[in-house]
Amino acid sequence: MVAGFRPNHESGGIAPSDFTDTDITEMGVLRAVAWYMERNPLPGKPSMAPGELEFMKPLTASGIFKAYFQADVSPNRFTKALKEIVDGNNQVEIYHTEDSSFFFHCEDIGKSIQQFRVLQDSVVSGLKGPVTSAALESARLSTGKALHILQKFYSNTNWIELGNTKPYEYLLNATHPVFPVAPVSKTTCTDCTKESSGRYLCQGNILVDDLLTSGYKLSATCKTKPQGKCGHGGRNDVTQNYPPTGGINKETSDPLLSPHYHLHKKAAELAIQATRDFFVGSGSSFLELVGRDVFQRFFNLEGYSLTFAIDTTGSMSNDIQQVKEVSIKLLQKYSGSPDAPYNFILVPFNDPDVGPVHVTQDVDTFESFISRLTAIGGGDCPEMSLTGLKLALHESMPRSKIFIFTDAGAKDASLLDEIKVLIDSSGSEVNSALTGYCSSRKRRSIDEESPEASHRRYSNLYEELAAYSGGYYIMTTKSELTQVLGIMELSLNAAPVKVTRARLHGTQFSFPVDETLTEITVSVKSTSSSRFSMSVLQPSGAQVTSTETVISTASHKVVKVSRIDQQGTWSVTVSPNGSYEVEIGGKSLFDFSYQIMQQWNEYVLPIQGRPVKGSNYTVSLKMTGESEGAQVQRLVSVSEEGDSMGSITLNQTTDATGNLLAIAPLSFQAATTLLCVEGLSPGGLSFSRVNPDPVSTESVKIVPIPGQNGTMPPGGRLEVSVLVVNDGSQASFSFNVWDDLGLLQSFRPSGSVLHSGGTLILTATFLAAGENSSFASSIATFSARSSSAQNYLKLPITVVPETALETDDIPPIHRLLNFYMPCVGQIQHQADCSRHIWHMRLSAKDAHSAVTVRINSDPSRLSCQPRSTNDSKDVICHYDTNCCSPYAEVLISDENGNTDSFTVDYRQPRPTVAY
Repeated sequence: MVAGFRPNHESGGIAPSDFTDTDITEMGVLRAVAWYMERNPLPGKPSMAPGELEFMKPLTASGIFKAYFQADVSPNRFTKALKEIVDGNNQVEIYHTEDSSFFFHCEDIGKSIQQFRVLQDSVVSGLKGPVTSAALESARLSTGKALHILQKFYSNTNWIELGNTKPYEYLLNATHPVFPVAPVSKTTCTDCTKESSGRYLCQGNILVDDLLTSGYKLSATCKTKPQGKCGHGGRNDVTQNYPPTGGINKETSDPLLSPHYHLHKKAAELAIQATRDFFVGSGSSFLELVGRDVFQRFFNLEGYSLTFAIDTTGSMSNDIQQVKEVSIKLLQKYSGSPDAPYNFILVPFNDPDVGPVHVTQDVDTFESFISRLTAIGGGDCPEMSLTGLKLALHESMPRSKIFIFTDAGAKDASLLDEIKVLIDSSGSEVNSALTGYCSSRKRRSIDEESPEASHRRYSNLYEELAAYSGGYYIMTTKSELTQVLGIMELSLNAAPVKVTRARLHGTQFSFPVDETLTEITVSVKSTSSSRFSMSVLQPSGAQVTSTETVISTASHKVVKVSRIDQQGTWSVTVSPNGSYEVEIGGKSLFDFSYQIMQQWNEYVLPIQGRPVKGSNYTVSLKMTGESEGAQVQRLVSVSEEGDSMGSITLNQTTDATGNLLAIAPLSFQAATTLLCVEGLSPGGLSFSRVNPDPVSTESVKIVPIPGQNGTMPPGGRLEVSVLVVNDGSQASFSFNVWDDLGLLQSFRPSGSVLHSGGTLILTATFLAAGENSSFASSIATFSARSSSAQNYLKLPITVVPETALETDDIPPIHRLLNFYMPCVGQIQHQADCSRHIWHMRLSAKDAHSAVTVRINSDPSRLSCQPRSTNDSKDVICHYDTNCCSPYAEVLISDENGNTDSFTVDYRQPRPTVAY
């Protein structure tokens, strides 16, 4: 059901220059954030002129971040927040496609405005309490839904056709005047002209020029198009061939899809402005309602956290001292640099105690936190390490760098799946540094194999989590710990990229260094854990001598090259000949992001959860940074170990805002896949980039069931169901459901055996506390797990006060109290028509709000007064004019836009006067 601006360009069928929901949301948010940055310069930085960032050409996240920080600072944390907002916008096409109030269809303008305000209020209320990562995720998804409604106003109503060049202020601020809506009885459209090609010509088909109307599109909440009412129009509208034919939508520039295609750009421009005003406009904007601190957290503008989760059992005393000495030196070195983290977080863990969490932005205070750690106990091995890591993920900013230091296994390994979900949602990187490993009461050396890991692909779950999040895993001795702590310096990078990752069988590996890279790191690890030596060579063949050693153990070495004198093909040589894992990183704004998408009805939309192994998907790639002139040529699938698993030739395109895109079909066959893009840089050099977020596949999926309600009143219950589908072999599954506010009451079933292709409905019941009458938002996570597969689905749920759901959709009533019409025949054409006066007196009344009475003919002759003092809900109006205009239309509207109307015409039977 196509019903407004298209959600994205990946869905196809429109011109590259057409504006989609994604384009409009991204441009509106970028303008809002740029506006905010202009007015809130960094300490010590000069102030900016109004519009200096907001009206940059081109306006990109990388551009405004580089101009604001005056350094290469990646916007990837901000773009993660933006993606969640866009996802919420797109999810309307999954969950609410049959609800006309999300689209301004069918003249349900009042209901759409109410739906918008309920979502807006839930966002603001959800951020009034503790601003957790779950609260932010819920707020962003709800914001996306609210913006979907806001943007559809401009594609689906006649606001543009009325000649408006600014957004409808009442939508964003209820204190502004409301624009009256055409009453049910009012004819709003006439037939369009149909060409032989089947295309409708619909310019001038709207009959109202002083009332709001919208097109009718059939759905579960709008089952018919009344006589005389405008249609939505386009070939996807089944009513466009029924009178009035055609329609009024402006969703695309294609006349076969959008009868008012010629107004598409104007509608999109106002939708972008309205999106921007939603966040930073004057009156009741998001910024004004939540304040600067929450605004910055909502958009992830504060940077990343450097977080340590440290085992404080007795055997870790020397490790803690080494971590403190190395980390403090590094942090002091980078203090004041754009590469420095926003804050430092320390999470101690032991058994059974975890915490307390220490958070600071001061290096000296962080040193004090570490110094006060006391290493005690530890007889009961393993430790509560995953509980500590879970707390670290919750407390850290998105896309943070988290380090876990321990010499013990995890007693709470059952949290592994929940940790992975948190990594997925936060995008944070977990780096594990172990100086031993134990999973029983006996503490063992690092050379002993863990029985926990005997059936795993990884040595232990720490290695698994590091690989899952794109981080480093280091197993060393306590005496050599200092030699590997340089991995922390790799985290102090404001614009990190991965150039390539590969397995080397031999002695030399080549890689491209393009002009956008300002530093590189070379990591080589022996797969046989044997000793080796390595050197880095420039394109000229000369060895790089000015390298900085980051890690130096017998089997793993990492060096950093901070000065790039030559671009082109570099190489790393190793000795002896053998098998090695090579990873090249660096610093650059030139990178790419990706989305895994799948067909959903008429659209291609981002999947939720993890992809299913062997299923067909669409991968959407977007280049970031200064990408003008770049060419994306290939998408390469890379295994965790670095082996190429195949490549696809890419055809690049652009979106309406000029972003470089490439879309390709892809089926994931491996358990874990890294995506690599290759091509030519803006300067024409070969480039390679590997996205740090691995794609993990599963053989089970959880699918949302459309049309369900996601809201409940205080004290109310809500049932939400999802569909579990087993795409693998027969297996026994356990199910779990949780939410961050503790609203879950129960779920069923807790487990079941599913055969291959089998399905099951998993239902959760949530209960809202009755004593709290305010809005509340939460994220419910549904998970399914077998011995070999695990997947999840997140759904927002909202507690909405019943008063917020009350609507006033009843128009005012009127009574004609007195009427005198002496005009007859052709008197209006006679010279003395002005000598003859007709008049009427009427009352207008509304039960809830003030009424406004307007007349279209000689309006200065209309006067209205409250029937009683200061009661503008009940007025008496008097109107008189001469017989040169012996007809008039009277409109009576309330403060919610509900409108009543009647017509006086000397050629028609006289209206009945009430006595």
